Amino acid sequence: MFIKHLTIKETKRAHKIIREIPFYKGMNFIVDAGKDQEKGNSVGKTTVLKLIDICLGAKHRKYIYYDDETKQTNDKLKNYIIDNGVNVELLVVDSFDKKDSNEYILSVDLYPRGKRYINGKEMNQNDYWQQLNLIFFSNMANSPSFRQLINMFVRIDQRSDNNKFLKFLDRTNDATYENIYSYLFELQDQELSNHILNLRKEIAEKNKEIKNFMSINDFKSIDSVNQKVTLLESTIEELNTQMNILVDSRKFKENEEKISEIKVQYAEYNDRIDELLFKRKRIQDIIADAEQEKNNGIDKEVLRNLYNETLKAMGDLRKEFDDLVKFNDELMHNKVRYFNSQLQKVDKKIGAFEKNKSRLFENHKNVIMLIEENKIDEYTTLQNKLAEYNEELGSNKNIRSTYKHLESRISELFEELEETEGEAEVKEDSLSIFNKYFSQYSEKTNGEPFMLYKTENGFPFGIDHVKRGLSTGTRKSIIAAFDLAYQQLAKDLEKKVPKFIVHDVIETIDKVALNAIIDIVNSIECQYIVAVLKEKVQDKKLLEKSHVVVTLSEDDRPFKN
Repeated sequence: MFIKHLTIKETKRAHKIIREIPFYKGMNFIVDAGKDQEKGNSVGKTTVLKLIDICLGAKHRKYIYYDDETKQTNDKLKNYIIDNGVNVELLVVDSFDKKDSNEYILSVDLYPRGKRYINGKEMNQNDYWQQLNLIFFSNMANSPSFRQLINMFVRIDQRSDNNKFLKFLDRTNDATYENIYSYLFELQDQELSNHILNLRKEIAEKNKEIKNFMSINDFKSIDSVNQKVTLLESTIEELNTQMNILVDSRKFKENEEKISEIKVQYAEYNDRIDELLFKRKRIQDIIADAEQEKNNGIDKEVLRNLYNETLKAMGDLRKEFDDLVKFNDELMHNKVRYFNSQLQKVDKKIGAFEKNKSRLFENHKNVIMLIEENKIDEYTTLQNKLAEYNEELGSNKNIRSTYKHLESRISELFEELEETEGEAEVKEDSLSIFNKYFSQYSEKTNGEPFMLYKTENGFPFGIDHVKRGLSTGTRKSIIAAFDLAYQQLAKDLEKKVPKFIVHDVIETIDKVALNAIIDIVNSIECQYIVAVLKEKVQDKKLLEKSHVVVTLSEDDRPFKN
């Protein structure tokens, strides 16, 4: 897909086109002809690039009039956009040459709570992204996501200048990058690559779950829990021995079979009571946390941000913010009521088992309590200790069981990951093809050849010199060579990707590198769209090989306001 033109228009009162910017195959310059050429950032040349990014699904639109670095808002522009219902349209086409070429109009309202449209059909944010993934990449699986992919072609940061290279996304882990590059470079079967990514995500989630579980239950190693269980079992055995010593041995022998039978039943009651006591403690902890959360109140600022974000994504929610606050209050009260009712049920069960245990004891007291009269107090003390240790033992056994379950699941996931990675062999052919172009283009633009290589672990790729030379270029010129080389790779692989590259500014690129970029762009059937100062494009020969699509100045800004 190519970008054919960008249209900015007013939609309130009467439809009015503010500006139309055509684009062409080859080099496309957005020129800053402002008076202050040293600053070169006041006339809005990067605003045009941000508008392209917004049409391609950038989440935030406020950075058209808000400067994230200075935290200042251009109120005049903001009010103009809101008051006039300003909208931006991007026309993208399969081809500039074919008459029956597919074309799509990507349209976005720039004002708060504005809508998104494709060929006039309104869409929510997620559907918009998913449809763009089909249009630009034919990616029906929608993995990687559209915004994960498009950022390698549109190197625009809505907040500030963009100088990112291989890591072109914010807050993205290495596993996700591996999945993205696997898709773009066709390094693996994509279904297997997606499965590998999902397995790694689940492993990370389970590891986090174990960490949280250990924190909640206050232990740093499962071995400490195992040692507690062993020690508690030993202590309980010793207490039982001490209690048995207090029993009259002759009568005990006469009733040994009956005592054993009653002990089994008695132990079963104790086990059930221990389990319920542990469950009650967990419920009490949940209620205490919920009561504290309820008393602290809801962070309305967080809730307001959530409400606004949802409103932007979904449009009319048919509910006011106060309804959301009320709903959350009710939700918290319902949570407390629910767990209080659960606590009552558990207490009721504990009471029932305690009653049954007492009844068993009373009915068979003459058999169980074969204890010398002067040892009753000592026996009672030992019995109380035994109950405490049994409760602690039940708690630790539950902790150990849960931990083992989580650990077992992680082991299963690692085995599946290892097996899947063994099936998903990395194809080296596409890297070799890419490096053929990358080394050639980087030498032309930067003075020395570079190559891309696959790493063993961590971030999936690295960049290295093919041979050491005298570099005359910059990071920007290497990025340009990289992106242009990828265009050639995609063509060789017959892979559907955007046939355009959008860079924010190339002020640091020298004349030799810029001429090299233009020559490469014109030779490979793609678009290179970039903002530049007027002084950079005053060379007549350079202009003959390029297109100046718009020239901006203090008197002619993007919105003409």
